[in-house]
Amino acid sequence: MKNVLLLLLIFTVSLLSAQDKTAKDYKIEGAEAYKAKDYQKGLTSFEKSIQMYEADGKVDTSLYYNAAICALKVDNYDKALNYFNRSISLDYKPCKSQLYKANAYKKKEDYATMETECNNGISSCPKYKNKFNDLLFGYYLKSGLDIFNEAARMQADITPLASTDPDKYVSEMEKVKAEFNKSIPMLEKANKIKPEDQNCSKALNQARQIVSTEI
Repeated sequence: MKNVLLLLLIFTVSLLSAQDKTAKDYKIEGAEAYKAKDYQKGLTSFEKSIQMYEADGKVDTSLYYNAAICALKVDNYDKALNYFNRSISLDYKPCKSQLYKANAYKKKEDYATMETECNNGISSCPKYKNKFNDLLFGYYLKSGLDIFNEAARMQADITPLASTDPDKYVSEMEKVKAEFNKSIPMLEKANKIKPEDQNCSKALNQARQIVSTEI
C-alpha cells in the first residue's frame, strides 16, 4: 500500500511539474536539447513553446527557426519547410531560412522546387549567392553526368558493331548521340556557374564533340 501511495505521489509531482512549465521553460529545454544534439527532443520542446506562446497571442520569432533546424536534423522535411516559411514571414533570419529551405527540397529530392528556391534566394539574398550556386551546381553536374555516363555506357556496348555490323552501328550510334545531347543542357548550366571545374568542362566538351561528329 505504501509503495502504491509513493508511486502515486511521484506521478502527481511529475504531472504538476510538467504543468508548471512555461513557454520560456520549454524554449530553454529546447536549446539545451539542441546543444546536446538531441534534435527530436529539441523539436518537441520548441513546438510546445510555440503552442503556449500562440495560445497567449504571442510570437517568439526565434522559435520557428529553431524548430525548423531541429526538424531538418531529424529528416522531418515537411515540418522543417513549414517552420522555415514561418521564420521568413516573420523576417527572422530570412536568408538562412531560404538556404535551408532549398536544402530541405534537395533532401526531399524535389529538385525542380529546389532550383526555384535557389534562384529566388539568389535574387533576395545576394550575400548567399555562392551558397545557393553551390547547391545548383551540384544538382546540375550530377544530373548531367548521370546522363553522360549512361550515354558512355551505351557507346561502349555498341563499339564492337563498328567492325561486325557497320549499318547497325550507325543506327545505334544515333541513339548514343541523342543520349549525349540530353546531358548538354545540365552540363552547360553547371559550367556557367563554375567554368573552372575541369570535370564538368571535360564532360561537356566530349558530349558536344560526339554530338557534332558525323558517323
